[in-house]
Amino acid sequence: MRRYLSPIILFASLSFAGTAYFYSGDVSAVEKTSVVEEIKDEQETKEVIFEVETNAWVEEQLSKMTLEEKIGQFFMVASSSNKSEEHFRNVDSLIVRDKVGGVIFFQGDRHNLSAAIERYQSEAEIPLLIAMDAEWGVGMRLFGEERFPYNYTIGAANDIELSEKIGAMIGQECRELGIHINFAPVADVNSNPNNPVIGFRSFGESPKLVGKHVAATVKGMEGQGVMTSIKHFPGHGDTDVDSHYDLPVVNNSYTQINAIDFFPFRSGINAGASTVMIGHLNVPALDDSGAPTSLSKRVIHNYLKGELGFKGIVVSDALRMKAVADRYGATEAVVMAFEAGIDILLIPESVAKAIDAISSKVESGEISSDEIDRRCRKILMAKYKHIIAPKQFKKYTKSEREFVCRNLYEKAITVARNDQGLLPIDNFDKKIAVISIGSHTDEFDDALSLMGDIDFFHAYSGFEAKKKYLSKLADYDVVLTSVHTSTVLTKNNFGIPKSLSEWISAVPDQKKDGLILFGNPLALRKMAGQQSFETVVLAYENNVTVQERVAQLIFGTYPTNGRLPISVNEELSRNSGLELPSTGRLKVSSPEELGIDPILLSCIDSVAENGIRKKAFPGCQILVAKQGQIIYNKAFGYHTYNKELPVKTSDLYDIASITKIAASIAALMKLQSEAKFDLKSRIENYLATETAGTSYSNIYLKAMLAHQAGLHPWIPFYTSTLEAGQLRKDIYSTTKKDDFVIPVTERLYMRKDYIDSMYAQILRKPIKARKYKYSDVGYYFVKKIVEKQSGKAFDNYLMDEFYKPLGLKRMRYNPTDFYDLSEITPTENDTIFRKQMIHGTVHDQGAAMMGGVGGHAGLFSNAHDLAQLMQLFLRKGEIGGCEYILPEVVDQYTSYQYYPSNRRGAGFDKPVINGNGGPCSNLASKSSYGHSGFTGTLVWADPEYDLIYVFLSNRVYPDAENWKIIKMNIRTEIQDIIYKAIQKSN
Repeated sequence: MRRYLSPIILFASLSFAGTAYFYSGDVSAVEKTSVVEEIKDEQETKEVIFEVETNAWVEEQLSKMTLEEKIGQFFMVASSSNKSEEHFRNVDSLIVRDKVGGVIFFQGDRHNLSAAIERYQSEAEIPLLIAMDAEWGVGMRLFGEERFPYNYTIGAANDIELSEKIGAMIGQECRELGIHINFAPVADVNSNPNNPVIGFRSFGESPKLVGKHVAATVKGMEGQGVMTSIKHFPGHGDTDVDSHYDLPVVNNSYTQINAIDFFPFRSGINAGASTVMIGHLNVPALDDSGAPTSLSKRVIHNYLKGELGFKGIVVSDALRMKAVADRYGATEAVVMAFEAGIDILLIPESVAKAIDAISSKVESGEISSDEIDRRCRKILMAKYKHIIAPKQFKKYTKSEREFVCRNLYEKAITVARNDQGLLPIDNFDKKIAVISIGSHTDEFDDALSLMGDIDFFHAYSGFEAKKKYLSKLADYDVVLTSVHTSTVLTKNNFGIPKSLSEWISAVPDQKKDGLILFGNPLALRKMAGQQSFETVVLAYENNVTVQERVAQLIFGTYPTNGRLPISVNEELSRNSGLELPSTGRLKVSSPEELGIDPILLSCIDSVAENGIRKKAFPGCQILVAKQGQIIYNKAFGYHTYNKELPVKTSDLYDIASITKIAASIAALMKLQSEAKFDLKSRIENYLATETAGTSYSNIYLKAMLAHQAGLHPWIPFYTSTLEAGQLRKDIYSTTKKDDFVIPVTERLYMRKDYIDSMYAQILRKPIKARKYKYSDVGYYFVKKIVEKQSGKAFDNYLMDEFYKPLGLKRMRYNPTDFYDLSEITPTENDTIFRKQMIHGTVHDQGAAMMGGVGGHAGLFSNAHDLAQLMQLFLRKGEIGGCEYILPEVVDQYTSYQYYPSNRRGAGFDKPVINGNGGPCSNLASKSSYGHSGFTGTLVWADPEYDLIYVFLSNRVYPDAENWKIIKMNIRTEIQDIIYKAIQKSN
């Protein structure tokens, strides 16, 4: 008789969306909610039935089989494809002699697995069902395969669409390898934090959460034609014994089991699960005989098939596990499992003995031959559907898989505590230290280093960290401790680094500090003193993708809303998690996240590679950001044509005239936002003494910055410093001494007062007709204006106001003061002025004579940092809640200044107003703006498309007369590809 009183299924008193719950004994209060009706409301019921009246192939096979061969179909034996020939021969004998129905694979790799499957299938008269435990993909069993996120990470992300896609992608892996059954997903509710075997394999502690993701995973995998096996019925979550070694006892009441443990199995069954795996559990509330559930007819027939209505294939957990094998004997346990209703007998100790024992039961009449035929038909029908006439499956690309995993990890990351608002770090006016403790930490440091200026320290243990770094903490405003665990398993103490508590207890309380745990959240229970950290971030796993995502989160490149799927302690209960906003900094992302076809965007590669092949430039960096997300960031080629040093995305390029907007115009917009400058004023308002008595004093700054002031395009100041082609010794010295202190290039210094001579040369030049004519000359005045109005050296002002707070550590004047030459691409072999290869110092001669710090040239950057600065402009001067520039000022400078006769903004270049040509793609909007550089660079922002494009090259290496980049229209062709890819996605 069934152990329930009515068809209404009783719910234990719990909150699915609220605090944690732990069960002990019976539940007094119940919520009268029908789980079955709730699931039916949420999901379309899909029954998987392998029992059919007729199927020609099935009936043909059945008619040819002896009783023993039919029984053999119920057995699935184990194999590892990386074992010896002796092992393979043993499996061969089980296939040939005992006619087993299937093989489950464990360790191996992709290649030897394929070979083993082909070998075994060639020996089988009836095709074998091939199975694997691939809970987080085939990487769970096969070496060299990428794995998917663990189930508790999926539960923390709680995105049903992503869960279904992961199920489909795992299904694809299985189909491509010839695997028909995946013994997944785990449907156990992890309601016991001391569970030694389920834990991270469960989607979480909430039955409804687990049910949702079980159903989604089943749909994804079954949709690919792979049989799923939800496990371990009736629920292995509330146990503290591993059934591999002993028989766990579940002492919960029927009410609890029905409300908690059955819920995910109902969800999986209704989603279309082909099989259900029965666990080895002692559950007195369901069968008080003491029999393990895997051997209990009452559990399988009354509850799984009866109450839950399952009509698919029932699978045992491994029958060699000690929970049953040691209690009942290897053969008796198999026979009992079959009599209880198990259709696939998984990994028995002796197939031959078990077949004989079941045959004897049939011959004695204890098991009917009709029962054997009926259940054998189920197995054969599964083979027909999945081997003889399999359905088509969808193939996902590597980039699609990476996107799904990256997106899921990102959504899962949980900010458990943020008491003083440390996160997100919105600017770099603080000195930050990151102490990484454990193994595999480099990727986290590398990802953080892209975000800004941070100091990194590493230790393998808490003791080592304390000994080496505690004394250094006084120098820092923010201290982040990242803990990198080696495993998520309970039995291995969650892989916590040794003596971690020594470091935790030593971190000064007065510091702004944070703890980032790359591992199982339950590890916090083992970390004495972790409550002292004002910020705690839980990252669930310790891998490259997670580390990169956490680095992005720390600096607010995306908002976060991850929630704990399990309870850690009273403070951090299930569903805990804080929402953090985005700071507006560019996020490292992918085209897929914005619905852009990565294949279309990858056409950029061929244009860049063709440019390198045709020697338009030796190498380049290309970056595309849309909607605040970097969707393309690649480096191509080498620093030089000798191909010795490949270009990296972190390398610095001389960005030439892009300096005008990245330095001069940024500074002027900042000063104007503070009422220290006005674009509508004249030069004399700021440089009255310097321009007194000259026509330059009356030049309107708006006209000057829009190249409408009649200034000379360029003044070759250096020619006045040469005599007979040689440097004048009264102006230059090869050593720094006395008044020779202006660094022009390596081992060349100019007399400091000669800069005054340069300004005097400018003022002697007559002003031409006031019409559009591009000129560098006005930016010599901009530099003076900025220094005078700010009271700081030009480069220092930019560092203090923009580059440092924005974390632009790879945007610098005179980069050799900060970086090795191997990180900086060279430009021209200057045979006229400096008579050397220009490497690490500015290419422009005038800027070089200004000590490398010019208003028009001299700035070095990589594509990433230049894009971050353009993001500030695109966001109208605000990032991270800090307003660097007033939005109306950004609008003023980025607009056409003399429409329609002049396409320029104030400093910014703009698209041509009518017709084709100009500095950018014809597909760019008229609201877009940017600048190009003589060295082969271009940056462009388009507010209408929320788009940033950066192209950096050293096309002037080794000769500035190489104009192939323009003749081949490379920069614009790439920009065309970007717009077309975006437009096609809309």
